[in-house]
Amino acid sequence: MELDIYALLHYLDGIAGNALHAAELRKRAAYISASFLVHRNPGRLMAHVTALTNGEEFIFPSHQIHGSSKFADVPVRRHGKYLKAIMADYHVNATVADIEGHPIQLISILDPTIEMLLQGEDLFHFHYALIRAEQVANEDLARLAKEYGYHYIFRIGLMEYHMTKTVAEKIDFLKPDCRGHAYRMRAQACLYDAMEKRIRLNAAEKKLILRAVNCQPDYAHRFCKYQLFLVIGYAKRVRGVVRVQPYCLQRDERLYFFVERTRG
Repeated sequence: MELDIYALLHYLDGIAGNALHAAELRKRAAYISASFLVHRNPGRLMAHVTALTNGEEFIFPSHQIHGSSKFADVPVRRHGKYLKAIMADYHVNATVADIEGHPIQLISILDPTIEMLLQGEDLFHFHYALIRAEQVANEDLARLAKEYGYHYIFRIGLMEYHMTKTVAEKIDFLKPDCRGHAYRMRAQACLYDAMEKRIRLNAAEKKLILRAVNCQPDYAHRFCKYQLFLVIGYAKRVRGVVRVQPYCLQRDERLYFFVERTRG
């Protein structure tokens, strides 16, 4: 693994230091090398290099450009006192990156125990999925910040949402059996889909879903418990923001998703 890391860093240094390459390509290569010195994660390094060779976007601007300090009349500025109450009610603890509006990096909230479930190629594919999810999350956050003004409660909610979704798509929580990995992932997708549509499933609903996917209850509950912890977190945070002023923070597609998942 150390040899692979050295080879990748050498490859990136070669790109970043080659004046014949386009300035944007050199910038991206330098960014990957610099970011690796911070996260020290081989899986993410490999995923970043793959994204670089595929020409994918993974460097995003600060979202604070639409912050309340710049635009005095944005909704999050006008209703600041309500947001403070919501954050107190749901115990929202922001990091420096949240407050300053840094681009979303899902690795910053990745549970180490999740990585321990993966090895080799599976670990690479998981980190590559995280990078692609970050692109969508940053696009969502940029759109929300432009429309409502930046507030870190959006960033926190979107990070938790996209992490939850990626874990559900890539991590197999169910016990291996003769039906194979593909079947288990489809069954897990059904469980996640049900939780997206209705967070607080009652006992009868859970029993019906487990019967439909035909998986062992203990393993299904392990998956649901992990997902529920994250889903309720992001749902509560963003639900509160939308309910501050329904006529002001209207039914943006992503916000509406969060709101609807907390009803019922």
